[in-house]
Amino acid sequence: MDKGDMLNQAKITAGDANIWREDFPIRSYEVDCHNRLSILSMFSFMQEAASKHAAALGVSIQQLLAENHTWLLSRLKIKIAAYPGWNDQIQVDTWPSGTQQLFALRDFKISGADNQIIAAAISAWLVVDLQKRRPVRIAPFVERLKPIEGRHILDDRLAKLPALSHPVHEKRFVVRYSDLDINQHVNNVKFVEWIIESVPSAALNALVVSELEINFLAEAFHEDHICAICTPQAPDNTLFHHSLTRQQDGRELARAKTKWREFGSRNGEVEK
Repeated sequence: MDKGDMLNQAKITAGDANIWREDFPIRSYEVDCHNRLSILSMFSFMQEAASKHAAALGVSIQQLLAENHTWLLSRLKIKIAAYPGWNDQIQVDTWPSGTQQLFALRDFKISGADNQIIAAAISAWLVVDLQKRRPVRIAPFVERLKPIEGRHILDDRLAKLPALSHPVHEKRFVVRYSDLDINQHVNNVKFVEWIIESVPSAALNALVVSELEINFLAEAFHEDHICAICTPQAPDNTLFHHSLTRQQDGRELARAKTKWREFGSRNGEVEK
């Protein structure tokens, strides 16, 4: 997706009601070995902005925990047009954008210098009962979110991804204590890290992610053994399907699709 397309779809501005804006300077530990903002840092910035906005609206994780509930990210799709580097500044705008069945929807716009849009994302969240570990009706929580109904930065709809067949590449991980978040399970950013790490090194060194879509299916916990598998869907390694499973019981934890492109310059200009 080129930046022109993103600009056409980005109809939301910080002047609109109920949009949260967070500024982030890119630090040395938030870029990869090629001095590009890592996709993991991008996810962390979105998570931070969403968390602060939820707190301002009275529905933060801490506030929900007191009510015996919590937020769980279920689905997310991001399209990335550019990758800034160390010492660059970026801006994350986020807003609740409606509902879809049991999901509360939230959109993100990430901008760089001169308000140039570098990434756009849509996401779907569940509210889960902590005792039953089951989703609950979203309506009472949406009332507190005050969503901007139907105002989406991308036209895409978040759907269930197909199961992966015939895995080609595989890597294994063990969940460390530092991988856990406030919900006492593996943070969603770590799932994304395992997915990216399963891609062969030749692709990691030559290409960058232009699009990532993920379904989070189940939780992972301390000392779980994780198997990350992926299968190329194109001969030039520009499209992969992914799956994460827990080795102990074979439970599938996540499914994902990634699209890749050549990195054109330091500022991540999209090659047209």
